[in-house]
Amino acid sequence: MSSANSKTSDFGNEAVKEYYKFLLIRYYKNWYWFAISLAVCTAVAYLYLRYTQPTYSVQSSVLIKDEQAGSAKENILQELDMFSPKKVVENEMEILKSRALTEKVVDELGFDVSYMVEGRLRDQEIFIDNALRIYVVKANDIAFQKPFEILINKNQVVLEGVSYPYGKVVKTPYGLLQFQKRSANIAHPNITVKINHKDDVVNDLVTSLKISQPRRFSSILVLTQETTLPEKGVAYLNRLVHFYDLASLEDKNKVASNTLRFVDDRLKIIAKELTNVEQNIETYKTSSGIVDLSAESTVFLEKVKDSDTQLNQVAIQLGALQELEKYVQSKPTKGSIVPATIGLEDPTLLGLIKQAVELELQREKIIKTLPETSSAVETIDNQLRITKANISDNATSLKKALLNAQRKFQSSNAKLEAFIRSVPTKERKLLDISRQQSIKGGLYTYLLQKREETALSYASTVSDLRVVDPPKANSTPVRPIRRLVFFITLTLGLLIPTFFIWLTDFFNSKIARKGQIEEITKVPIIGEVVQANVSSPLEVSATSRSVLSEQIRALRTNIQFLNTDNESSQTILVTSSISGEGKSFISLNLAASLAITDRKVILLELDLRKPKLHKYLNISTAKGVSNYLANQATLDEIVLPVEGYPNLYFIPCGPTPPNPSELFSTERMKRLFNDLKESFDFIIADTPPIGLVSDALILAKYSNMTLYIIRHMYTQKAYLKNIATHYSEKRFNNMGLLINGIIPKKDYEYNYGYGGDYGYGYSYTSEYGYSEDKVTKSKKPWYTKITNLW
Repeated sequence: MSSANSKTSDFGNEAVKEYYKFLLIRYYKNWYWFAISLAVCTAVAYLYLRYTQPTYSVQSSVLIKDEQAGSAKENILQELDMFSPKKVVENEMEILKSRALTEKVVDELGFDVSYMVEGRLRDQEIFIDNALRIYVVKANDIAFQKPFEILINKNQVVLEGVSYPYGKVVKTPYGLLQFQKRSANIAHPNITVKINHKDDVVNDLVTSLKISQPRRFSSILVLTQETTLPEKGVAYLNRLVHFYDLASLEDKNKVASNTLRFVDDRLKIIAKELTNVEQNIETYKTSSGIVDLSAESTVFLEKVKDSDTQLNQVAIQLGALQELEKYVQSKPTKGSIVPATIGLEDPTLLGLIKQAVELELQREKIIKTLPETSSAVETIDNQLRITKANISDNATSLKKALLNAQRKFQSSNAKLEAFIRSVPTKERKLLDISRQQSIKGGLYTYLLQKREETALSYASTVSDLRVVDPPKANSTPVRPIRRLVFFITLTLGLLIPTFFIWLTDFFNSKIARKGQIEEITKVPIIGEVVQANVSSPLEVSATSRSVLSEQIRALRTNIQFLNTDNESSQTILVTSSISGEGKSFISLNLAASLAITDRKVILLELDLRKPKLHKYLNISTAKGVSNYLANQATLDEIVLPVEGYPNLYFIPCGPTPPNPSELFSTERMKRLFNDLKESFDFIIADTPPIGLVSDALILAKYSNMTLYIIRHMYTQKAYLKNIATHYSEKRFNNMGLLINGIIPKKDYEYNYGYGGDYGYGYSYTSEYGYSEDKVTKSKKPWYTKITNLW
């Protein structure tokens, strides 16, 4: 059992090997299709590389600084993997790709207008060498539909025959435009202008910008943009980083700018009040003739000055707390007003305010990339709510303390005012005016000091961005890649003909090679006949040496080897699946081949429905098999000799009967075969195709051997299953296959040297399926195959 399995496995492996060898030879014989395909693909690749605009990659790297880097809190959370700089960096990546920043770049650089000049192969876009800048004030629909040409002169531009000056908003057929001269050197006087929708340009720039993080915990970002104009890409990345830097500084300076605004407003008020007080002192002294106060009044003034200064500081702090309460009660929105902290010195409260401001700045950054309903925004809102509650508690405690201090200072002032009443009237009035001057002067000095401190903080703010590598374009394009294009060209050049050859074989429903027969049926193949050029249906003779004759002789030898009973007569039934497979032609030439070996052979034309043999032999069918079976003629009357073949006899079909199957089932059919066996060595019966009628199945019992004809590139593959069924069910005796009409050019089998090895050509195909032999003395040169293609 294992030996049988081993043999089956070896046979299967060998069949696979033979199949792949067949494929290789088939592809090799069609080498010219591969050459044509490679030539066409190479030409297409050349044209693609020649006329495709190359795309370059522009890269820049920036460092996003982390203000809290190195803090103990952050380090601990990093170890727990609960917080990492990557989350912050990802937000900055989205901000860099935001439409707001890109729109600023487009507006500044004028990317919504493209400038083209005529090149050798295609129009080329220019950027640096362009001497003209067009500002689109208001464009109409025509401006976006088609480009227009402009002629640049020294003092004006010409558009559709009309001259327009530089620097003015003018009305043109394409809308309101402003022409600005960028350079005195006009390198390209004739340019083509295309106005694009700003939204489309912004979308293209945002899509083409790629931002990557080289390492997981790194805060370095690599900005990459692919563009057909490297100078334009470099300018875009430069301005994008610039506007991102400005936006970052603006966010960081919100607290300082609000404080400066508050202090400036207060300084204006105090300066005006101080001027009025000084004028009052001057007026009073002049009218009253007072030069100086007593020493006691001087001491009194110093006390009043200190008390009033402290009371004013408390008032400033209470005012700051009032603004702080409004801030605490407000909801976080975009551009929220940051409270001024002037005068507040409580470190806890200042720390909470700073924390709240940082949370709001972080919230503004996040909502640029995420909706306000996202979990990240909700988390920050909760943190803000808690922080503001803490601020409110601290502010309430501080306000109580300040109110107590205010009452204390007011009580002290009341005592001082009682003392004032005891001072003479003139001195008391002067003292009041001087007191106001001292208070306003001290407050003005205090605000000036705070203003300088805030201005110093504002000026010392440093951006969180640092450019590591400025934008730079690669010298070689990233698309198209010449090596990749030619590799794809080579691949397609080989795959396209391979695919079409495979597709042709896949959809071919006819038998194309010997292996297909062996895969489906186990019927032995006892002969193979090549399609040749013949002048007569009876090709085999004693002197013929053609390929066809030799193959018929080989078939004759195989049949004689298969005949185990050499003493008795041999009856060979010849049939096929459908008409046109050459069974009549094979029957006639097989009979002639047997006859020239001094064997008596008789050929029966039993295809009563569509007879052909009598036409091949040019014999009348007045009497034949149908007459004999109908008991209208004797055997001697229907047996006819074949001219030129002494041992070959022929029985024609006779008149076509209406019931051939019934005639074949009579006793006279059995008697006919019995009588013929007594007089002839071989009986060749040409029967109808079994795919159409059952005549051959009825006659099968009278034969010793069945020769089943299959024609190359003609017989359908579906008939092989029927042949396998007939063989397995033993409906025919000693059944064997003959493959007829093999076309050498159709790659019937890789190891069969039809045509070339024998030196036979091919010219035309006759009605018999064969053509006349034309013997050549040598093979044709290799280049004639190429010549024939032309």
